[in-house]
Amino acid sequence: MTHTFNCTSCGAPLEYTDGMEHAIRCQFCGNSVPVPEEFWREAEMKQTTKKWGKYLLIFLVVTVGIPTCLGLVGSLLGIGGSLIGIIVGFLAQVFGR
Repeated sequence: MTHTFNCTSCGAPLEYTDGMEHAIRCQFCGNSVPVPEEFWREAEMKQTTKKWGKYLLIFLVVTVGIPTCLGLVGSLLGIGGSLIGIIVGFLAQVFGR
């Protein structure tokens, strides 16, 4: 996101695009102008949120996704084994063995 504020020396408009810089140089007078704290704090919060969002996704995959998939595979194998047992038992009765 781009924020606009004025140079403290010459009053020229300055544009600050989300970053971690705490000061930028005025392109008109060359003065180093401090970026308002709320602008760079907002950028820091976005980066922190993005980083922790990645960790949250990894956590959910490991704690929910993998066990769910393994449980589903185990259930399907159990159902398949039961069906095979039923079919084999039925065929044994039908063909008299």
